[in-house]
Amino acid sequence: MSSFEHFLHKHTLSFIQEGYQIFICVGCKKPISGPFYSCPHCIFYLHYECARLEPQIQHFFHPCPLFLILDYDTCNACFMEVSGFSYCCITCYFTMHVECALKPTISSESDEGLIQHFTHWHPLSLIDLNIFYDKPCCAICEKPCSTNSTYGCSSCNFFLHNSCKATIPRSINHSFHPCALNLLTYPNYTCNGCNRDCSGLTYSCGKCRFKLDIRCGLLPTVETRGANMIQNIMHPHPLARLGNKDVDNTRFGVGHRCRACGENDLDHSFSCSISCDFFIHTSCAELPKDIHHPFHLQHPLSLTYLPLQLHGADCSSCNKPLDGFLLAYRCDWCNFNLHKDCAEFKPSFKYGNYLHALTLCDKRPSLFHCTVCHKRVNKIFLRCFVCGIDIHVFCLPSAPKTITHKCHIDCLSLTQSPLEFELNRLEDADNSDDEFYCDVCEEKREKKDSVYYCAECKFIAEVGCVISELVPSYNTPEEQNGVTSLAISKDEDDAAIETRLAELNNEIIELSAKSKPLIQEREPLNIEIMLLNEKHLQLQGRLQEIETELWQIIRITDNLEVKRFLCKHQPKHRITEDMFSTEASTSGGLSLSAEQARHMEDESKVQNS
Repeated sequence: MSSFEHFLHKHTLSFIQEGYQIFICVGCKKPISGPFYSCPHCIFYLHYECARLEPQIQHFFHPCPLFLILDYDTCNACFMEVSGFSYCCITCYFTMHVECALKPTISSESDEGLIQHFTHWHPLSLIDLNIFYDKPCCAICEKPCSTNSTYGCSSCNFFLHNSCKATIPRSINHSFHPCALNLLTYPNYTCNGCNRDCSGLTYSCGKCRFKLDIRCGLLPTVETRGANMIQNIMHPHPLARLGNKDVDNTRFGVGHRCRACGENDLDHSFSCSISCDFFIHTSCAELPKDIHHPFHLQHPLSLTYLPLQLHGADCSSCNKPLDGFLLAYRCDWCNFNLHKDCAEFKPSFKYGNYLHALTLCDKRPSLFHCTVCHKRVNKIFLRCFVCGIDIHVFCLPSAPKTITHKCHIDCLSLTQSPLEFELNRLEDADNSDDEFYCDVCEEKREKKDSVYYCAECKFIAEVGCVISELVPSYNTPEEQNGVTSLAISKDEDDAAIETRLAELNNEIIELSAKSKPLIQEREPLNIEIMLLNEKHLQLQGRLQEIETELWQIIRITDNLEVKRFLCKHQPKHRITEDMFSTEASTSGGLSLSAEQARHMEDESKVQNS
């Protein structure tokens, strides 16, 4: 009982039977009275009761364990400032006063109709709504309480419908956030769904500092089929299905486009239920949140609501800007972005000894140049997004020089463009103002892109119109020969992998051999470090002993200073031993006092006369 080790203080505390009002308890910030603990080295005092608080408790108001800490914060129960000891959840940044955390709780419904519910830290009772002039609103659904089956806490102005109290989930999984969200209370927070400044109940992930108010947390998402009102990460307000009676559809015309894909088709869409000029297709709202894409094999790509600082960035696939789109797939680590449409491209063909995964990019203007002919690629081309190479579809070695196509009865041969009969003069071959057309689609074609041509009929087909005849030639011979060739190719790939593994194993062996001398050199250093640590502990113990001795010396010095002062200021007259006699001192003192009294009376009479 004379000493006590407290987990929140580094020194041993000494027990003192009677307190002094001038001392303040560190735990409750109240003056010390009664027995307490004190640190002889620090200004640290604790009431006996405060020193014996449990270091960890489990409370109905919070799903995680609460730990006793010494901090300054705001209580999540009563919303008052906390000073001194408090019970805290480090993960959720949730704090409770010691008084709030240790209040008695109700395990079941009492005779007075009181219940304990995790939405509020006080017991809730049945409320008589007739005493209210204006009906209070439910803290969950925010609708007026109109029935007598309403529970509440009148002192806190907190009320719940019985149905809301019974159905409210304590923890949810939401599409806006990958972690589970727990129902907690915070004095002030900003909802990450609608950006409103709120207070009170919230679905929160303390580790990520992510919070949703009750409305956003319980509002359905697009995965809920048939819902007329949803919440989506692309827009802060609730979204209503177009055609719903609560939405003014006349606000949206031909010029309005989906904020994800840019199309202006209004069918099967959701729009802002308030007044924003915003709508999104249902299919775009259902886009997967994370994808693994072959264009970026290092990391997964996350569906990102583009912040303003990314507007002006380019898509890493088509090299077109991201402006005008609110959503893109992005890797923040590598600053890699993909439009929604570009994310749909998948490698289709293989090329060369390095097995480039080529993707057919159709009708996408590009600023790239062909790796084979070094000319600019236009509209339709093949690209390896991993290596960043681009190839004309007719520049591949496997591309056929002659094809047959349903668009023409004769064979078509790969020919350089423009053709002589299309030019008025040979000098006009480099004239960029001339227009040339495809005989299949009858649309304008690129002047210098090779075409498939029938010389007898002077029939011209651009590559994009006969691409169906070229695709089979892009596959490697092994892929065209069936299962046997595929098995051989797989064996070759396995052999290459085994070779690479053997090389890596050899590198590991070499590095291990090099590390052995370093390990041997490190062992004496480890022993020296261990000895230094022991010496450090010994010095710390000696330092504590010196501090204790110093404290005792200071007390002795203070006493000596008092004696020195008394000796220095002694009276000038000499005091004999006879003067210390009790009888002499008393009589002498009395006679002197009587004479002085008579003298004062005589002086007073003279003055009066």
